[in-house]
Amino acid sequence: MFMLHGRLGAKPGKRDDLLTIMSEAGESLPGNRLYVVAVDETDAEGVWATEIWESEQAHAASLRLDHVRERIARAMPLIETDGIRQQRLDARAGVPD
Repeated sequence: MFMLHGRLGAKPGKRDDLLTIMSEAGESLPGNRLYVVAVDETDAEGVWATEIWESEQAHAASLRLDHVRERIARAMPLIETDGIRQQRLDARAGVPD
């Protein structure tokens, strides 16, 4: 399993717009086991995402899908790149089927 957990910092006043894009239901993502978007109410600009993939290759392949690239293109202008923090983790238990 390949797991990513991280914070995207939205530009001031753009968190709800970023949250909307990241929360859109869309086409399936082959190899994706879990995708959760969350906020910390003490962090006015942060949007947190947790993703679990069958492999790092499945994640990389998803970034080449047209609908994913389109969503990323809409989100990027809303993101303050200095506010990005990401952890790569090895999920060991509790992964949904």
